[in-house]
Amino acid sequence: FNIGGGPENTLSLLELVSMLEGKIGRKIPLDYGPWRNSDQKVYISDISKAKKILRWKPRIPPDKGIERLLQWARSALSAEVK
Repeated sequence: FNIGGGPENTLSLLELVSMLEGKIGRKIPLDYGPWRNSDQKVYISDISKAKKILRWKPRIPPDKGIERLLQWARSALSAEVK
């Protein structure tokens, strides 16, 4: 199955970086390399098969998922430091 957010929850890499910057309160340095022939301009997960067979659909919007990921990472990192 192809599991992702589907068209309603798609983010570009730049949108993700911007969202992360807003949540962590600092700029993330970016390094742009040359375009490669195998790079995809756009990728959107086709989740129709999972919706149909598994009756699955995304429940967590990208901003909430990223916030949960950051909370988990902060917790995991602080536990390592102790």
